[in-house]
Amino acid sequence: MGRSIASAAQLIRKQVAQARLLRGALSRSDQLILDDFFESTIRHQAPLANAASLLPLEAMLLVMQLEERKRAVRLLAELRADIRALRPKQP
Repeated sequence: MGRSIASAAQLIRKQVAQARLLRGALSRSDQLILDDFFESTIRHQAPLANAASLLPLEAMLLVMQLEERKRAVRLLAELRADIRALRPKQP
């Protein structure tokens, strides 16, 4: 007998495929951003498989937000380091 319930990876790929219809209507710069979101979702397939209580799209959106937060924290740390480097040293 075959599998009757789609795996998490299958559900994620299906959601990404359905969202690609939206992608075609976006500007090129927006398409690149959406592609980045899709890639982050696919990279997190294993953790998403454990989020059985969430709908696939909900889980994907959480992962996308997680990646954006990590990027923002990383950029803020870089900015703070740059500001410290530019400040004159106190005698």
